[in-house]
Amino acid sequence: MSVGLYDVTVPVFIRSLTNLATLLRKAGYQAALKGYPAALLLQSRLYPDMYELSRQIKRAADIARETVELYSGKDSVEFVEEVVSIEQHIAYVNHSISYLLSIPPRQFDGVLEQSFTLPPQHEERYTALGYALFYALPNFYFHITTGYNILRHNGVAIGKQDYLGLHSYQQDGWHNAGSGI
Repeated sequence: MSVGLYDVTVPVFIRSLTNLATLLRKAGYQAALKGYPAALLLQSRLYPDMYELSRQIKRAADIARETVELYSGKDSVEFVEEVVSIEQHIAYVNHSISYLLSIPPRQFDGVLEQSFTLPPQHEERYTALGYALFYALPNFYFHITTGYNILRHNGVAIGKQDYLGLHSYQQDGWHNAGSGI
């Protein structure tokens, strides 16, 4: 079995975004239990020059979607709803997941032979695989991890298993998610 560009991007994005949506649901639930507005979490950041949680969530979802748009040549439908509440952020993430699920692996045929430039300056050129491995995935994981850390820093009771999503995949019958890679 060979592993293609689709295999190292789309399923990875889907799994991590699914985990992020679960983390946000837990954060909203815990905020309600403790009696504080969940919107406070969305405004939180780890350091003054870093994006707040809201922007971390959106960037992770955007990077996944933009990378797949680049590789597949298929544009996504813009998310037009205002994104201010935890529920709307979950919907934003789910919107990106829906787009990713709509892309068949064959849509990536021939992409490995192409090269792409890194945003935002568009000066460095990378092979398609290099773009995924050295820009898209590290950038994506940076925003997912920073979002997780903001939630933890603000007292949301989540842990490494939640970040990895291991419990949810075992409970949902996804124990083999990613095991073919």
